[in-house]
Amino acid sequence: MDFYNFRLPLLIILAALGCCSGSSPLATDKINGVVGKNVTFKTTVVSTPDILTVTWTFNKGQPIAMVTVIPSSNTVSVRPPYVNRISCNRTTFQLQLGPLVKEDTGEYILTIVTNNGDLVTGQIDLEVLEPVTDVKISSNVLEPVEFNSTVVLTCSAKGSFTYKWINGSVPLVVDGTHMQLNAVGNELKISEVRRTDLQGPIVCIAENALESGKSAPFNLTVSYGPENILMNQFPTDTYLKKGSTLTLTCTADSNPPATIQWVFNGVNLPSNAVSSPANFTLNNLEEKNSGNYTCVAYNAQTKRYIASRVAFVTVVESLSGTNISSSTSLLIAGNSTVNLTCFAAAGRAETVEWVKDGKPLNPDSRIVFSADKTSVSIDKVVKEDRGEYRCLLRNKVNKDEASYNLKINYGPEKVAVQGKHAVKFEDDVELSCTAESVPPSTYTWKLNGTALNSSQQVYVVKRAKDRDSGIYTCEAFNNITGKMDKTTHKLAVTTDGKEDTGLSGGAIAGIVIGVIVAIIIIACIIKRKKKSSLDVPSPY
Repeated sequence: MDFYNFRLPLLIILAALGCCSGSSPLATDKINGVVGKNVTFKTTVVSTPDILTVTWTFNKGQPIAMVTVIPSSNTVSVRPPYVNRISCNRTTFQLQLGPLVKEDTGEYILTIVTNNGDLVTGQIDLEVLEPVTDVKISSNVLEPVEFNSTVVLTCSAKGSFTYKWINGSVPLVVDGTHMQLNAVGNELKISEVRRTDLQGPIVCIAENALESGKSAPFNLTVSYGPENILMNQFPTDTYLKKGSTLTLTCTADSNPPATIQWVFNGVNLPSNAVSSPANFTLNNLEEKNSGNYTCVAYNAQTKRYIASRVAFVTVVESLSGTNISSSTSLLIAGNSTVNLTCFAAAGRAETVEWVKDGKPLNPDSRIVFSADKTSVSIDKVVKEDRGEYRCLLRNKVNKDEASYNLKINYGPEKVAVQGKHAVKFEDDVELSCTAESVPPSTYTWKLNGTALNSSQQVYVVKRAKDRDSGIYTCEAFNNITGKMDKTTHKLAVTTDGKEDTGLSGGAIAGIVIGVIVAIIIIACIIKRKKKSSLDVPSPY
């Protein structure tokens, strides 16, 4: 008779009749295993002296004996379906089964018959799980747009019961509104996704009771922008010199990077006019480059635009070659009127300032400025008008100046002779004549009204004689103004070299003659008065 066919019904009958004793010989009543791996059914048996037989049975609708152990004969009998798949410990009778297949899921029964005829049984349920494999994350939107897209990330895996999400290195926290997980936990929904929602990388962990698996890192790339557009200008001045260089740069926060369009006075500039999309350089600036510059950033993915601030630029030609011209070069004090005009060879002045001898030139009754102050008119010039005139031109980018030395012809005036008034006989004496005059005067000398043979400013008397005494006249003449002025100087030649303060003989004779004449005149007047008084008739 087949031993298994005999033992199995008997054991089932005994179990049904409750002919068993003691607690369960198994360590647990449930266990999990993984397809392709081994599982061990552990027992609480520690010795075998009183055990007659031990049987493991697989019950999945119909009991199937797997292995029987007879300790006394040290016999282990394995049923053909389990040959090379199980091993049974002959002391503890724990069973190892594997490699597992999905069909191994079911109830396993351990039956122990003692030498006394007692029956000890235990049942354990085995669930064979699929291994956790093919863990991956997929997204419903390939290119989500910030604030516009709702993203659903799905974690799929084989052999998984539960799911966990890791954001970067920490567990993902959802708020239930903006970010939600479904009941299973394998779907993560993000409404109106933002670039900061998942800093990443994102990892999904799929788990069952025995093992887990991780997905490959997943990075959620959210398209956003453009925003925070910034245009920089170098140099930063609003007014730039003609011929200089202007550089404009434009940046914006955007993913994917935004394209940059440059706009000048409201018109898009062609791409060939721009050195690079983010940098716009204009060399050798001209006045036609004056205007308003703007950059516009565009994100083709988000379909959004943003414009920068407006840079206002005015190109101004620098002032150079400044000069002062005069209406006439020959000016005579008291007669002439002059116009001084200031102009620049290049550039246009916005302000004009006039300075004379380092001090501001102010208008008065004779000094009149033109409306734009580029010209100044001086009527009936005087000698005080002479000096250095400077005009200072300014515009928004620089300043330039010029100077002009104004010459006034005047004089002679304040003619004076310096020299001794008395000299000894045979001594030399010098008389020097000076006069204020532009140009310098020419001089002539006279002695007592008679011209002397000298045209020098200094007249020298050698070895003075009596005839050199008298009145010297110096005449100063300006050949430009046509004016002459003179002065006199008395010189006495004496024995002691001192000026004679007494009267000369001629002077004394003159005085005597004058006194005699006066006496005669007085006598005649008296005589005439007496005669007139005798001719009056008597009233009697």
